[in-house]
Amino acid sequence: MIGTLISCTLVAYGFARFRFRGKGLLFTLLIATIFLPAAVTVIPTYTIFVKLGWVGTWLPLLVPAFFANAYDVFLLRQYLLTIPREMDEAAAIDGAGPFRTLLSVIVPQAWPVIGAVGIFHIVYSWNDFFGPLIYLSSKEKLQPLAVGLSRFNGVHYRNPALIQAGTLMTLIVPVLIFLIFQRVFTRGIVITGVEK
Repeated sequence: MIGTLISCTLVAYGFARFRFRGKGLLFTLLIATIFLPAAVTVIPTYTIFVKLGWVGTWLPLLVPAFFANAYDVFLLRQYLLTIPREMDEAAAIDGAGPFRTLLSVIVPQAWPVIGAVGIFHIVYSWNDFFGPLIYLSSKEKLQPLAVGLSRFNGVHYRNPALIQAGTLMTLIVPVLIFLIFQRVFTRGIVITGVEK
C-alpha cells in the first residue's frame, strides 16, 4: 500500500500540476492501460519474474506496487485538479520547490483521496487470488488468506458450515477497515469542486 500511495501520488501530482510536451498523450496512454486485460500480460510478466528468480517469493506481489497504476492515478489527479493553483504559487513565493509544495501544500489537502486510494488498494490486495496463486504456488507458507481459503475449501468440501465460517472470517478485516475509515473513504470518492 505504501508503494502504491507514494508512486501514484507522485505521478498524479506531475499530471495535475506540471505542463510538459505530450502530457495529454501520456495521460491517455496511462488511462488506456485500464482497458488492457490482465490475462494478456500474465505470461510475459511471469516469464520476467522467473528470469529474475522472484517466483516463490513475495517480490512479484510487492515490487509492482511501487509503479503507479492508472486507476489510482486517475482518482488522485482528478482530486488534485480541484486544489487551487494559487496555493502552489504562494508556496513558490515562499521559496518552496515542487517537491516541498507537494509535501507541505498538496498532500495535507489530499488526505481524503489518499485514504480512499489506500482503502481501495488494501481491499484489492486482500482479495487478490490469481497473483499469489501463480507466484506462490510452490510455497504454501507464503500464500495469503485468499489462496489458503481456496485450499481449505477443497479439503472441507463436504462441510459447507466450515467453508462459510472461513469465508466470513476473511471478510472481517476489509469490513472493519471500511467502517473505521468510512468518512475518509466517502469524502475521497466524492471528487467535485462544488464546495470550493
